[in-house]
Amino acid sequence: MEVREKLREMGVVGAGGAGFPTYAKLKQGGIDYYIANGAECEPLLDVSKEIMARFPDKVLKGLNHLKNYTGANNAVIALKGKYKNALKALNNNLVNKGFDIKLFEMGDFFPAGDEQVMVHDITGRVVPEGGIPLLVGAIVNNIETLYNVYNAIEENIPVTDKFITVGGDVKNPITLKVPVGTQIGWLLDFLGVDYKNKVIIDGGPMMGNISDPTSPITKLTGGLLIFSKQHPAVTVKESSLEYIFKMARIACIQCRYCTEQCPRYLLGHDLQPSKIMLTVGFRLTNNYIKQALLCCECGVCEAYSCPQQLSPRRVNIAIKKELAQAGVKYITEKVDFTPSEARDWRKIPTGRLKTRLQLTEFDRPALLVDGDFVKPPEVCIPTKQHTGAPAVPVARPGDKVQRGQIIGKVSEDKLGCHIHASIDGTVTYSDKDKIIIRGEES
Repeated sequence: MEVREKLREMGVVGAGGAGFPTYAKLKQGGIDYYIANGAECEPLLDVSKEIMARFPDKVLKGLNHLKNYTGANNAVIALKGKYKNALKALNNNLVNKGFDIKLFEMGDFFPAGDEQVMVHDITGRVVPEGGIPLLVGAIVNNIETLYNVYNAIEENIPVTDKFITVGGDVKNPITLKVPVGTQIGWLLDFLGVDYKNKVIIDGGPMMGNISDPTSPITKLTGGLLIFSKQHPAVTVKESSLEYIFKMARIACIQCRYCTEQCPRYLLGHDLQPSKIMLTVGFRLTNNYIKQALLCCECGVCEAYSCPQQLSPRRVNIAIKKELAQAGVKYITEKVDFTPSEARDWRKIPTGRLKTRLQLTEFDRPALLVDGDFVKPPEVCIPTKQHTGAPAVPVARPGDKVQRGQIIGKVSEDKLGCHIHASIDGTVTYSDKDKIIIRGEES
């Protein structure tokens, strides 16, 4: 089976972002750089680092498959220089296997893992406004995605599990593999994590969102961080949009810190969060509003830059949603993008970011505990865990299914990937949004 078809059938999607189907990124010819994103720039998350350290062979083989398929001239794994165990493991395997893959050591700054920041740092090229790395001859995949590529191509194993870090205000941070569809509350209870009267963030402290214990683990879940309701990583996420827009009008002092430290602005993009805040605060109508479409939602503006503790990020997200519903796209005639001369010394040191967000006390290694020891009694598998069309259920209530069996399909004429049963059991519910499977041992 051809590589693209294999990845689609096995449900391989981006494991570190919006879940873009991996097969749809692949292009044969014209690729200068195939980049593996191992920066893991969100504080307190250790998934990529741990996978590189524990499964370097799978990561390298996965990347090599995609390099060979696309005919990319260069293959690069970008990771922070401080990830010593991962660097050692990858280097040892590169020597033994002889892959034509290079390691690129990044500094410890945020957001090192933003794909456009990474593409520029490795290639010297700036992805155009509103564009994707492919426009400058690059493809970027997350480390766990490459692990899944290896499993799909060499082991014929579909994506049924997700590596996640459980950290924050917990006694023992841990990184582990969990069946897709596992209820968050059940998992935390299983691990002995006290989350009562606390807040669960799905993802990192910067870009993650507050989640409910009844929600399921999906292919996109990068971590579960537990914090008190008063923690700074929580309060900015709990503020209502009405309050955020009100404060934009009342408290924004137009200091421009959010603009001067915005990673995309520093790359030469015409994104000025301070101007957007001025526009929404005083209900002005001009082209600044469309700039919100360029925002990568990294959170530097709200968590680090603003002295008034405002949230340009939340404002941009709200504007992007409205513009998307109206079918508005960002169109630019600009073709040359020159990064700011100040860019190198305006990168946000991760250590300083942790201090600002009061994360230092929670900054402990979350080592990977390997194995299939997490066995939930039931899984609730969403039909849409990727960019594109949701999968259409092919498993019905009463059906007996086995782990790895296809339970939802996306037609070939639509963007998307199949979904699979993550445990052996019986389907108890199935509709256009989710499929619930009760385990055999329950």
